[in-house]
Amino acid sequence: MLKDPNRLKKASIYFLIVLIPSLLINTCIYFYQKDKVMDLHRSEAAFMINIHKNQIDNLIQDTKARLESMALVLEEEKDEDKIRRVLMQAYDQEPRFSGLYFVHKNGDITAGSRKLMKTVNLQNRAFFRSAIATKQSTVSDAYFGNITGGYIVSICTPIFNEKGEVTNLLVAALKVDYLKNIMNVISPRLHINVVNESNHVLFASGSENELSKLEPVRVYLDQIAWKLEGVPDSEISLKHAKDMIIYMLITFGILNIIFILIQNFLLKRRALIEQSQIDAQKVELVGMLAASTAHEIRNPLTGIKGFIQLLQEKYKDSEDQFYFSVIDKEIQRINEIVSEFLVLGKPTAHHHADHDINAIVLELSPLLGSEANLYNTEMDIRLYKEPLLINCTKDHIKQVLLNLAKNSLEAIDKNEGRLTIEVQKQEDFAVIRVIDTGKGIPEDVITKIFHPFFTMKDTGTGLGLVVCKRIISMYKGTIAIDSVLDKGTKVTIILPLSEKE
Repeated sequence: MLKDPNRLKKASIYFLIVLIPSLLINTCIYFYQKDKVMDLHRSEAAFMINIHKNQIDNLIQDTKARLESMALVLEEEKDEDKIRRVLMQAYDQEPRFSGLYFVHKNGDITAGSRKLMKTVNLQNRAFFRSAIATKQSTVSDAYFGNITGGYIVSICTPIFNEKGEVTNLLVAALKVDYLKNIMNVISPRLHINVVNESNHVLFASGSENELSKLEPVRVYLDQIAWKLEGVPDSEISLKHAKDMIIYMLITFGILNIIFILIQNFLLKRRALIEQSQIDAQKVELVGMLAASTAHEIRNPLTGIKGFIQLLQEKYKDSEDQFYFSVIDKEIQRINEIVSEFLVLGKPTAHHHADHDINAIVLELSPLLGSEANLYNTEMDIRLYKEPLLINCTKDHIKQVLLNLAKNSLEAIDKNEGRLTIEVQKQEDFAVIRVIDTGKGIPEDVITKIFHPFFTMKDTGTGLGLVVCKRIISMYKGTIAIDSVLDKGTKVTIILPLSEKE
């Protein structure tokens, strides 16, 4: 079964104009929107990570300030019971603490917020030694507390005597779970890993996001050697998915509109080609008819015209003379049609020579002038200042100018008007314009006036302008008509100048 070539061509155009570009553009839209969403998730993760950083740093800084204030209160206190009550009171007020301890500079814990089951010495702890050496509050890395159980962070603040020597130290143990709970409350959906200086994950907060392939957002704390790693969400939300689909549908719709416009253009172009082929076939048909019958028609017409002249001399009655005049006019009309047929027929041997277009117009001016007087119309002829040579047959150009001038005079319709014929030069071309102030041509008609047998006259053949166009095309020129209703018509002929010119 043979495939329809038009349908195959249409499918190919649709594939090239709609499907392939739609696939490429929508792929770009998808990746662009995905990157945009991922950037948004990273920005949100960075924002929340910085909130947690500030919250933890402020918590540790606030704890340091609290311990330093307590150290000032306990500088001269020797009563262990009173010290224990102060520690218990602070412990009860602060849920962040897992324990508060009063430690001698030798590392022994002498009092605390909770009773110890065994003796504990902190002499070997790095943060403890650093606090004694620097005489400033220090913060430990997270470690597993034997006293409290679970990971804790210790903050150690020295207590001085009157001489400025370190005599005792206050040690506060912060719950790591306390920090985790705060982070879970603030950002339950963002997965955050808290990593210590040894690159060990102390704890993780938020929901698990193992499927995310995005690079974590990292930030380092100021008060402790930790870093926070936030894993951005890599999922595309329903809202963003809807936006992508809308953009894709819009793109697909625009491409389909472009396809429809292109199809419409191609259909119009095909219709014009088909119309030009039909016109060419009509002209060819007329040419064939002219070539085979024109001379055969003229021969009997000549005989008929001769006998009519004899009868005119024999019958002088006015009524008979009227009938003879009508017959004579009709014979003349048949002769004109046959002459036009001969021009539309197959090209015959013409003797082309170089002729000055100014001279051709001047030769026609008496005939055109008499016609203009008959129509009560002014005629204005404007020639070029120099000769413009065209390689042509003079009679052909005369026939074109006569046809155009006659059309213009008939359009003026015996009202006072003006017929202008001007000759100009543009580069290597001669330009002839026939301008009238007649009734003009409607827009819906102007596209049909070069079609064979189309006429707006009651007695027209519809071949005059076809002949004009055929002659001008024969000399590789162009003819164009511009018209405005009730203002007039301008016919522009452009012909190439002779090589000698």
